[in-house]
Amino acid sequence: MFPLKSTLVHTKAACALVLMGMLAQIGTPANAATVNHAADAEAPASTQFSAGHPFVGDDPVAIRDTLANQHIHVAPPSLRERVQSLIPIPTHKQRPNSDLAAANLDRDLFFLVRVPYGIRYRTETHQLTVSADLSGDENQRGILLQETTTGPSGRGLVIAPEARSKGFIQHIDTIELESGESKNSTVRGRVTLSRTAYAEANGDFAIVLVGRLVPPYLIDQSNHSDPTDDEPTDITRRISRLYVNVRAVWLVSPQRGIVLSKSLRLSK
Repeated sequence: MFPLKSTLVHTKAACALVLMGMLAQIGTPANAATVNHAADAEAPASTQFSAGHPFVGDDPVAIRDTLANQHIHVAPPSLRERVQSLIPIPTHKQRPNSDLAAANLDRDLFFLVRVPYGIRYRTETHQLTVSADLSGDENQRGILLQETTTGPSGRGLVIAPEARSKGFIQHIDTIELESGESKNSTVRGRVTLSRTAYAEANGDFAIVLVGRLVPPYLIDQSNHSDPTDDEPTDITRRISRLYVNVRAVWLVSPQRGIVLSKSLRLSK
């Protein structure tokens, strides 16, 4: 057996080596950032998001196509249900939809919306202010989730009568989120954020809208515009509206996988 004094010396030395290794790891830039993030940011409220990994929200195209292709809809409300909907009592719940559950859409959905503007940071107070309009443009009713344009525009290149023959044909696919009768589409709020955390974000901010589908779930429309002198392009638009009861609005740094705030709100 080793003497007791010798054993204590070896034990203390081993502890010192472990402690030095831990301090060395925290001293590196990556781990130092992790420590700062733990203090500056809130922990994600959903297991769908994992800190340190890029956020990937639900795909609005996949949800739209599932609802449309499987003809998932809600039966027209009865007279009693229409009367109950006018009474502001929180105990009235929507009827469960078995088709919605079978498609795994009877759950909280997470829609990630990039914020190109509307973020302001004051270094003296460490306050980050959010005031971002998510509606896209004046022709849209709800929050713009995704818009894809295929085909060339003939503006400045061709006159209206020649647009189709020269191939200036576009298809515009727009998916919007309808958040309710209030038509709120502006996200507002304030977040306390250290200078280090703000600098590390490097302008990488996004909004996450958390909510559940509500009747009528989806309204899908298409319209066509003939070429004109102002817009010499043959345009077909598909506008899909997802009806969602938004329960929470988050501010996130998507590439770093960090929730910066869960207390934002929708307003006009």
